[in-house]
Amino acid sequence: MAYLKELKVTFTRRRVDDDLLNTPIDNPRQVYELFKDMQDETKEKVVVLHLNPQLEVLSYEVASIGTGTSALIEPIEVFRNAILARASNIIVVHNHPSGNCTPSVQDIEIAERMHALGELHNLMLQDFIIIGEGEFYSFRERLHI
Repeated sequence: MAYLKELKVTFTRRRVDDDLLNTPIDNPRQVYELFKDMQDETKEKVVVLHLNPQLEVLSYEVASIGTGTSALIEPIEVFRNAILARASNIIVVHNHPSGNCTPSVQDIEIAERMHALGELHNLMLQDFIIIGEGEFYSFRERLHI
């Protein structure tokens, strides 16, 4: 088992399978496999993966923990922490405790804002993934962000 670093003031580690970590993230299913346990959360949670230019995971951070129906995502904070982690790409992972992974209007708006901000700062949003019960929604696959 390898360890995936969680970005905090001091780094903590999360145990993950070696084969999930040592290959570039080239599809949303890989991200789902890393974070599918978020489907069991009772509160909305936002996790950001920090990736290098080869799309390999450098670290991740829990960017927000909200309520059962919403979570605050501040794009500037997400990008600041990604820059501190020396990332060149990010993937945002978000759960819906209801089990329905259909994006809300707020999800669509924040994904579009983060995509635009990423282009402005040359720190690309590779995907925005919503995890539901046993399924996921990838903005990259469906909306081509």
